[in-house]
Amino acid sequence: MNNSLFNVSLSNEDKSLIRNYVVAGIIFTFGIFIFSLIMAGVASYRNNISSKNYSNTSRIYGGNLNQNAPLLDEIDSESKVYIENRLNDTQIKKYLENTYLTSTNGNVVITADFVKKGLSYQPTFKTDFQSKYILKNNLNEKSFISFEFPFPISSDTNEISNAKLIVNGQEIKNAKTKLTYTDKFSNYNEYNLTNNQLDGFKWEGDIAANSETTVEVSYQTVGLSLFTYEGLENPKGSQDFNFEVKISGTRLYDVNQGLSVDRRNFGPDTVTLIWDKNDLYSKPLVSVQIGEKLNPSTQVSRIYFTMAPIYLVFITIILYLTFVFGKKTSLFDMFLITVLYIVYFPLIHYVSSFTIDPTIEIFSKMNRAIYYSMPLYLAFTISFLIIGGLIYYLLGKTSDFKFATKLGLPSLVLFLGFFPLVVTIPEYSMLMVIIGLVALIMIVLQVRLKRFG
Repeated sequence: MNNSLFNVSLSNEDKSLIRNYVVAGIIFTFGIFIFSLIMAGVASYRNNISSKNYSNTSRIYGGNLNQNAPLLDEIDSESKVYIENRLNDTQIKKYLENTYLTSTNGNVVITADFVKKGLSYQPTFKTDFQSKYILKNNLNEKSFISFEFPFPISSDTNEISNAKLIVNGQEIKNAKTKLTYTDKFSNYNEYNLTNNQLDGFKWEGDIAANSETTVEVSYQTVGLSLFTYEGLENPKGSQDFNFEVKISGTRLYDVNQGLSVDRRNFGPDTVTLIWDKNDLYSKPLVSVQIGEKLNPSTQVSRIYFTMAPIYLVFITIILYLTFVFGKKTSLFDMFLITVLYIVYFPLIHYVSSFTIDPTIEIFSKMNRAIYYSMPLYLAFTISFLIIGGLIYYLLGKTSDFKFATKLGLPSLVLFLGFFPLVVTIPEYSMLMVIIGLVALIMIVLQVRLKRFG
């Protein structure tokens, strides 16, 4: 075997330097691996705090927003309608058996709010709910029916405002009541309701023979992470189910279960999901997960696990390039580059967590609150400009700036910028890694042509 490194003649001094590179590289890589595990543990601890913050936020925003369809029930024997119309149990059972929900037209606007608690954003949202229900009486006589609409409920809180119940265009005053919970509302089983009761609207009235009555319900509320609407099945046939959910403030969403979406309309920072089901025989169910903002702790924790392998390739290429094309990097300079590399990753982590709190004294005297949170990708840019700039300056001073610009800078962009960044995009990480490998091959080809061309 001849004394060559890619056809570069080696002196005894060069051989000794290479051995020192190898030993130092092994030690530094092992140290970075240990450091990455420690920082991943710190990120995991922060994630646990974020989970706790999610639980605390649900105490205000009510957790997942679960809305049941209204229920058609028999007129209560003690109600005013029952007594004034001299009804009996046989009649009210007949009325219930022949009165159906034939159409549901829902319109829900979900506005992503993204309340920041700690270092992460919670997927909170505000909701405007509107739905129109058409009830059909198939009898040749008046039908008396009870219409019960439960408000959404959570385990801790239930915030409802601007609620209205409108029947045939006329608003029903004082319609709010306590609905008795038995097995009527299936998705409320998980909640411990006081005395098996929940808040809602109740209307008792008549529907003309062979006619329809339109009942409209609207309200505003807040929720966290998930919106679900569980419809009412027509036991005697089908119904028309038309439901629209508009998500504003984000285009990230997921339809978890239920009916398939018929149309999707995308706009600037909005998405509208439309269910248009005519003659639907099955039970309607709509469940939409609101997309979350990037959590710096979660995203950067992925980066920590890539520190050691990226460093090993990065430092090997930098040392080889300076060995062949520039002035040989000393062990002290290698140490400086390693330290800068190590600082780079937690710098991204903490810069991405930077927030201006409007409650601090310096902003309290201003007329408007200033609230700013550092975006993750801007944190990447700032960190790269600082650390990448220092390494570039070091390479330029110890070798020359022509070498640092032509060969050092592309390596810095690839190993400090590109590869760590793609780890934060799990959906496209493999594709982006392949693109990065192609870029790396291009650098190798450039070196090959420059050295041997």
